[in-house]
Amino acid sequence: MTNSGEEDDFEVPEGLSEVIIDGVPDFSEAEEIWLKEDREDYEWITDTDREILLVLMRSNLTLTPAVIADNIDRSRAGVSRRLNALNAGGLVEKESRGKYKISKLGAGYILQGLPP
Repeated sequence: MTNSGEEDDFEVPEGLSEVIIDGVPDFSEAEEIWLKEDREDYEWITDTDREILLVLMRSNLTLTPAVIADNIDRSRAGVSRRLNALNAGGLVEKESRGKYKISKLGAGYILQGLPP
């Protein structure tokens, strides 16, 4: 997956209506402050993490590491490790054993266009 401005052309999937209002995630005041003021908290996020978040956001599905890996041309083991880190950081949610979806905070990271 290349980074050729794909984030700029992103359209919010229909199923995210409970999280997205007018193209912006429905965040609590505390979440908005955290997203805006604590950008250094995102320094640990890698290019692979951004690719994972984009796949989850665009699909609006609960996916396995293998499916995500196939879509971003990465190894399943590497994607699995990054999903664990993203889960610990609150950017994805683990639905069940080996299945993940993007969290409200993860959607905010993508939609806010926070710096890499």
